[in-house]
Amino acid sequence: MRYSPGGMIDLARRISGDWIALKEKVNDLYALLEEFGITATDLRAEIEHLRLSVESGIVEYKRSRLAPVLSGLETARFRTLALEEIAGHERALTLLLLTVLVQRQLALGLLPVQRPPEQKSDFGVDGMQVNVILSDINSRIKADPSLRSNAAVKNILVQVQLYNKENQKMRELLPTIKAEMKAAFLGNFTQTFGGIIESIRRNYAALLQEEAEAEKPDNPAFSLAFVPLKGLAPLFSEQGREFYRMRSTLAHAREDKYKTREILVALYDGRHDAIRLIEAERKRSAGVCVEAPQFSAETCVVGITNGFRDEIIGVYERQLKRDELPG
Repeated sequence: MRYSPGGMIDLARRISGDWIALKEKVNDLYALLEEFGITATDLRAEIEHLRLSVESGIVEYKRSRLAPVLSGLETARFRTLALEEIAGHERALTLLLLTVLVQRQLALGLLPVQRPPEQKSDFGVDGMQVNVILSDINSRIKADPSLRSNAAVKNILVQVQLYNKENQKMRELLPTIKAEMKAAFLGNFTQTFGGIIESIRRNYAALLQEEAEAEKPDNPAFSLAFVPLKGLAPLFSEQGREFYRMRSTLAHAREDKYKTREILVALYDGRHDAIRLIEAERKRSAGVCVEAPQFSAETCVVGITNGFRDEIIGVYERQLKRDELPG
């Protein structure tokens, strides 16, 4: 006997009502954690699932989380699933849904993605003796006279001339200074020399930084921050709605306890939409990668799938550090 039209209407109402209620919370991570009753144990388990997804990143994670649910639903053709088993599949979909909605928040900029740190160093210049710096500059100019036209080198040479001029002035004036004025006189020159030395060090560091920048590889390190992720948000919304439909269906079957097998078999038969939405992710990612031409297509797609995995792990780890979730 097929599931009654009235039962189907009730199920459709349940799915619609559940989704409408959830839509008010999809942009708020803390509201989702509360809505789904997420515990610290849940997040630790999801972090582990994500970390194990080493080949295809977030796409692999979604496949691995959905597959056991579909396998369980398939067996409903031949046996009656215990309510506890249905509840287990329902919980798995809840955690999958949470991850998809967090991914959507990252894509929309509602949660920040980590930017690669700027590689900048002082090269130990602050504690370097000025005579060592000047010796290196002179050696460089001797090897390449055109280096004199470099802005940082020109500034260093100007400061050297200024130092020599001020030093000569000090030596000429010192014998004419009264004893009680010598401390102030020398203090003024010490301050001037300190400023000159600081300028030499600063320009030397700028020269070294310039050289380091020139030696960087042409291809920058990949980061989600360099990709227009908003273009992926509609797909994540579709995935979220489909996973939530499946979750609501399982909840209805568990609570209604009427024609449960028929509901579960029908849910399994309709699995293709969920699978299609997961498998579409790499193709959609390739589409947004067109707007990040500094990366090859494959580098960008792989970077997106792995990047989302790593970012979501980071989101979950930060929530665990807040220590505000139930155990």
